[in-house]
Amino acid sequence: MKPTGFVSVLATLTGCARAEWQFRSRPDLSPPRLNITIPATDDISPGFIFVTPYPSFKDPAVFPEQPAAYILRDDGDLVWSSLGYLSGFVANFQATRYQGQPVLQAFQGTIDSRHGRGHGTLQILDNQYRPVAQVQSLTNKIPSLHELRIVNEKTALVEIYDPVPYDLTAYGGSERQNWIVDSILQEVDIETGELIFEVHSLDIVSPADSLAPLPSGAALDAPDAWDYFHLNSIDKDDEGNYLISARHTSTIYKLSGRDGSIIWQLGGDRSTFELSPGLDFGWQHDARFLNRSGDGTIETISFFDNSASTFSQKDKSQTTLHTHSRALIVQLNHADNSSLVLQSYTSPDHLSAQSQGNTQVLPNGNVFVNWGQEGAVTEFSADGTPIFNAFLETGASVQSYRGFRFEWTGRPKEVPAVVALRDGSETSVYVSWNGDTEVSLWRFYAQDGDSADASSVRKVGDARKVSFETSVTIPAQRLQEFGAHVRIFAAGFDKDGTVLTRTREVAVVEAVHASREDRDEQAGEL
Repeated sequence: MKPTGFVSVLATLTGCARAEWQFRSRPDLSPPRLNITIPATDDISPGFIFVTPYPSFKDPAVFPEQPAAYILRDDGDLVWSSLGYLSGFVANFQATRYQGQPVLQAFQGTIDSRHGRGHGTLQILDNQYRPVAQVQSLTNKIPSLHELRIVNEKTALVEIYDPVPYDLTAYGGSERQNWIVDSILQEVDIETGELIFEVHSLDIVSPADSLAPLPSGAALDAPDAWDYFHLNSIDKDDEGNYLISARHTSTIYKLSGRDGSIIWQLGGDRSTFELSPGLDFGWQHDARFLNRSGDGTIETISFFDNSASTFSQKDKSQTTLHTHSRALIVQLNHADNSSLVLQSYTSPDHLSAQSQGNTQVLPNGNVFVNWGQEGAVTEFSADGTPIFNAFLETGASVQSYRGFRFEWTGRPKEVPAVVALRDGSETSVYVSWNGDTEVSLWRFYAQDGDSADASSVRKVGDARKVSFETSVTIPAQRLQEFGAHVRIFAAGFDKDGTVLTRTREVAVVEAVHASREDRDEQAGEL
């Protein structure tokens, strides 16, 4: 997108970072580059893209420079990088509400890519990107990465992978194989940590229902416990019942909010519903309630059908059910236990994601799909037309556990970054404010650094903000009146002309010409 702006009598203006993708004002940030294959149309939903890119399982030697949580515009421009706010492996990053306020939520911790699970903490940040809460149950169990869903702005749904001793001989295990993962659903009060509700997979689903093989060398100790169930999403409806997805039984379950018992199940070996043509699915993620008829006979859900895995289902040879993964909207009829695929969304590139992925039905009816391990996101109109598509990088070097679109207003607490670079007869000033969505115009000022007199401050340029970094170029002669020790700063204004922030004052320094490509070349010369 070509930036727009206007020329003041004092400056020549530009509105974006230069081509090598290094921000002059924030050289410490290196966000992913979106490879946009279908530019956003006028029909896309409002809001920003939320992703958490990290190294691919396919080629871990190739990876994003800075795995983190990112808010991006549809043209790939950065809004916010979580560097310095969240640490470690970050996932499940999205906007939501807590105690009447808009907030961000994210998992941060570690990932065990071999077993497909992680351990860490569940963080909530306010719209100034300050931590306001940490979701932690008082039951001494460590949350995993797969789920954090805030309910009624008060409680949180979380999942826990708990290895426990278990006799596995009935399921083909040897006498030495005696560890299994008990997947736990918890609902906790965010403020107090009080446990509201809990269900253990071993109490409701037998290991005999697992479609995941029990390898001969597995389950010998707790870290390598057999993950027979693999809980990867939890949702709750307005009646207090829960919807969960278990990847390793290829089943979606509705559980009673009273006692945790199974109300119905879709897929797997014990499906309550007859699967309609085209509904055969497997290794799925992200099951969500969408709506229910007034009499309760019809329920509609969405989920991401991977239809692929790194291992074959038990007693079967194939590792794929379909040639590509799908986002599905499915109607369930309790009157006759029938099912119907209302809509199926496939990637414009026919991607097959062996792991991860999610389906987000947006308020206007569009559907936003993250293709998990394949490192791509697509927005579809309700009729299935792709109206935006992008890869998080070029090639299969990046993946994101989930990806979303949300509207968001960010008002950072941190001070904006500014740098003034002299290059021959010109000085270019660059400014950025990580996480800001409200600044409309940056105004640049200069003053005599040897004078404490505020009257020496003069405006030297304006620039409309059209991207993460905004810049203005000032002729050398325009700065001569401020002396050899001129100082530069900038102030940010919203669309109504209200001052929102200002930078610190900085000295002018000599520009350094080193592109990202130059740095990459130098890094290879050992």
